[in-house]
Amino acid sequence: MLNNHTVYTAYDYKKILLALLLSTSFAEKSIWDYSGYINYTYLESFSNGRLINIPYRMASVKIENRENNIYLNTNIVVEYHNRDDSYFLSSSNPQDFIIDLRELFLTYNKSNYELRLGKQIYSWGSVDENSPLDIVSGLDYYYLFFGGTEKKLASLSIALDYYIKNIKMQLVFSPLHSTNRIPLGNDDFPIKLPVYPNPKSIYPLFGKPYEIGLQSTLSTDFGDISISYFSAYDRIFNLSGVNVYGRGADISFPFVDIVYGYRKTNVFGIGGVFLNDFFTFRYDIGYFKTRDQNSSIERTSTFNPSYYDSLHFSYPLKEKSSYLQATLQIDTDLPFGINFSAQYFSHDTLDYSSGSLPVDQEINIPNLTIDPEDLTPSNFFNPGFGVPIAILTNKAIFFTLTKNTIQNQFDIQLTSMLDIAEYHQIKGIAGSLFELKLTYALKQNIQLVSAITEINGNKNHPDGLNYQFNSMENFSHLRFELKYYF
Repeated sequence: MLNNHTVYTAYDYKKILLALLLSTSFAEKSIWDYSGYINYTYLESFSNGRLINIPYRMASVKIENRENNIYLNTNIVVEYHNRDDSYFLSSSNPQDFIIDLRELFLTYNKSNYELRLGKQIYSWGSVDENSPLDIVSGLDYYYLFFGGTEKKLASLSIALDYYIKNIKMQLVFSPLHSTNRIPLGNDDFPIKLPVYPNPKSIYPLFGKPYEIGLQSTLSTDFGDISISYFSAYDRIFNLSGVNVYGRGADISFPFVDIVYGYRKTNVFGIGGVFLNDFFTFRYDIGYFKTRDQNSSIERTSTFNPSYYDSLHFSYPLKEKSSYLQATLQIDTDLPFGINFSAQYFSHDTLDYSSGSLPVDQEINIPNLTIDPEDLTPSNFFNPGFGVPIAILTNKAIFFTLTKNTIQNQFDIQLTSMLDIAEYHQIKGIAGSLFELKLTYALKQNIQLVSAITEINGNKNHPDGLNYQFNSMENFSHLRFELKYYF
């Protein structure tokens, strides 16, 4: 598995709820709060008019139990998966949904501190979305275009929030390595990775998988200033090196073992919010220093070890790099009651160094065709932390216009994402995403949502179909949602 997205069966779900009920059923001052939603969604592709096959959360229930200064928080969701035509040819299970325990943690609250223990989601950073510092929780790529915590994965961890006058400090520790949930290319999700390695190709972590972070925020009359530090192994695997095996001294027909791993990354960040009567300015800047700790990747052949019994060559990449990411945001109110929000995102690789790969050997990486002349390690480098849209572009601009009408019963929202990075043979905007969303409140707790999403690439892009916006064009769609809140 490449993620820590825990899935529970209906039986597990019942056992968890029963345990929670028994633990508090005899409490004299126990208070229960419930909230959540039910969501029916329909997505139709513009390209062929068929239903887009991706999972989505059909229901979510948040349960909170309070007893004095101890809180128990639970978030359980139901995720729907559309069955394809051949589903029952490989499985007789009639269920088309999974029950996921997204969060389950205890909170102990005092006047100047708060201690939390369990499976929980974190939000760092000052900008609303696309913060390079919001990295404590792993990402669920299927919900990449959703806002807030919907796109995050919880981690089993302990957190301490401590308050000193107008300063808040948060310490986070997890004994586990958390990774992102990535689409495996077997559905219609528009973003796909160029390589999906076999789990045997992942080299074990060099050190302890601990994740630790510290954030401090100073609040003033003019806004907030924050500094942060986070250290962990990357959320996404990277190419760690290559082993070449032969039969004794014979390498006429070698076996090439592609090795993947996770770099160790330290992140230093600064962010802030500036408030005045005319606009709100937010910013987050992250400096990332990453290093592949696998100084050696020698191991027994993962393919027919009795035949390929001799390791002749080993090429660990020993990657080291530092990169900078920044997101700037401005919010203001325009005439006619229109709210305007804009963001600028930038990613810049400051330095990179690595070992070399065996350009004289025949290397076949599944799902990825490599010209030996282009076998340069820097071409395969991807950031394992930071803003997720860095896999789409190095520079982007976002605009959002929102208008409330009919006594706040009807919302109109226009959102755009523009790829403004520089590419050879392309002038101006290389790729774009636009969404027009209409939301009507049928009742106070019932919403009807309709949206049109249009994605455009560029046929002149030097990466061709590998340019993410080109591959995402077929994801342009029409969407309807009926949401019930309780």
